[in-house]
Amino acid sequence: MAKGLIVSVEDIVTYFERTTHQFLSKDEFRAKLRSGKQLRVKYEIDIKTSALHIGHAVNLWLLRSLQDAGHKTVIVFSDFTNRNGDLDGRLETIWNTAPEDAERHINDITQQSKMILRFDDPNLIEIRRNSEWYSEMSVQDMLNIFSLVTHAKLISRDEFQMRITEGKEIHVNEMIYPILQGYDSYVVRADISILGSDRLFNESMGRLLQEKHKQKPQTLVTTIITPGIDGQRKQSQRRHNDVSLAHSPRDKFGRIMSIPDTMIEGYFHAYTDLLPEEIAKNLKSNPRDAKVELATAIVRRYHGADIAQQERDWFDNTISKGYVPDDLPTLILNTNDIEALDLVAMARPLKSRSDSRRLIQQGGAELNGRKINKPEQELFLKDNDTLQVGKLGWFRIRIEEPPAFFTERLAIRSVHVRDIPEIAKNIPQSDISKFIVRFSNKKKKTENDIKDAFKKIIFQTDPKHEWLWMITAKKDPRKILGVAHLRADAWENPQNIWMAPGLEDEEGVVHEAMLELSEHALFKLDPRSEAFKSAFAVVTAPKSLDTLYNSYRVMNTELLARADLPQGTPGFTREGWEQLQEWRRVTSPWLFKDDPRMALNKKFNLAKHAEPKPEMD
Repeated sequence: MAKGLIVSVEDIVTYFERTTHQFLSKDEFRAKLRSGKQLRVKYEIDIKTSALHIGHAVNLWLLRSLQDAGHKTVIVFSDFTNRNGDLDGRLETIWNTAPEDAERHINDITQQSKMILRFDDPNLIEIRRNSEWYSEMSVQDMLNIFSLVTHAKLISRDEFQMRITEGKEIHVNEMIYPILQGYDSYVVRADISILGSDRLFNESMGRLLQEKHKQKPQTLVTTIITPGIDGQRKQSQRRHNDVSLAHSPRDKFGRIMSIPDTMIEGYFHAYTDLLPEEIAKNLKSNPRDAKVELATAIVRRYHGADIAQQERDWFDNTISKGYVPDDLPTLILNTNDIEALDLVAMARPLKSRSDSRRLIQQGGAELNGRKINKPEQELFLKDNDTLQVGKLGWFRIRIEEPPAFFTERLAIRSVHVRDIPEIAKNIPQSDISKFIVRFSNKKKKTENDIKDAFKKIIFQTDPKHEWLWMITAKKDPRKILGVAHLRADAWENPQNIWMAPGLEDEEGVVHEAMLELSEHALFKLDPRSEAFKSAFAVVTAPKSLDTLYNSYRVMNTELLARADLPQGTPGFTREGWEQLQEWRRVTSPWLFKDDPRMALNKKFNLAKHAEPKPEMD
């Protein structure tokens, strides 16, 4: 329906019938449309994820049609009720959403809703959060609401009956959830509520509570639910089987092309605005061509005809004619040696490693046009290599390995996958279990556990929170002297450095390496980062951190955050830096052949700054 179009009641009913599963009831729906009053049409949105998919959009398009007829859409974000558990399908419990995630999800969902709903007229849109009323309620207020609903009514919910039949537990908070969501309809004075058929019980509770409060009950319109692109369970961001409104036009096109042939007709009716005769014509084509028309129609609905045609042309050229596209997204790696499975998994962050393994084994991954045969295959990459994963996943590879750096005696570089067997020999097994392999519950770690744990650190993308550095002899880079493991949460977890057995001047090598690592962290890896400010304040300490740690504990935290500190000295006052140098003079005199304050002044041009006079607590 076009924006601002005046439509008849029967036009609206006909439009609804295409994607509606059930009216409760259709006569009641018609009567409210004919009443002549502006209707308040509620749509409640869970905020467990940050993205709406085209299944949600079925409801949004119905809301939009009522907006075009002059009625008001009332969006209710369930930010309070999502702090409690709810049911996902038949038996799974979904637990609470953290407040910081909830706020982000609401902002993201609001922006996506603007792709469909009218936000230009405040008389047609109202945004509410159910925390507005629940956060103000006392326990007695809640009990008063609960007293209006019987146990028999609650336990009649189909999902609860399934759990009882299968001997599964039902948590009290799950039983409360439908009451609270139903009460939302009373608070916002909903005339109509549009919902997926899986939410019928909750909104039926709304009718009950509206009647108990002498309010005319809402009319319920449930919409059809189709399986996700895997052809199995309903669409879900958590299951990665959705077509999200937040997906790019290319991702939308590609995901639609991946659906099973048996779902084409249902997707045409549910997710496009094509007329029935157009759909019938497309369904006479072969499945591949029908899916191209389907993908084009869906992309056009959300992004316009021009972009839909561009994506169709891209698909035809890339997939049908085998051209390598020019506008490849970049996959940035911090190492040039990597196993095939790790590379493919990095290119498909929303897929499981087992799924990426299957893709490789089925011949679905290529590097520079050559198939990757084995998941464990060692790859040696270079800039501008092209990676293809699946039919639509194209990437141009760029290597951004942290540069090696050098001291008087040492060469220090990031750890590569090929280093893992050797460095595992230098680190005691007990330390590997304690500090490196933290995600396994097995008491004894296998070689694969250890290798995977190291790779998790090596392949972390920015912003990184852990780093592994290889320390070798400058004159003989093949001679491994040690490994440093640095962490962004250094205040709670220790930095570690492990040295090769029998190393001469072990303490001096440790000091020299950690001093250089501190310089690298502070000056070469964006010193503006909050992670570095907190992580590397204690990096320069020797194996016993107590002395330096205690010196930082007594520093005034407000002073450390002052804006007038010398530029480029994150986490330190000028006085603190000088204290650190004096401490190093005592513990490592060999480091100070030249006065480090001269280099510091030159690096930060401190002569232009007045030295602060901190008052220590």
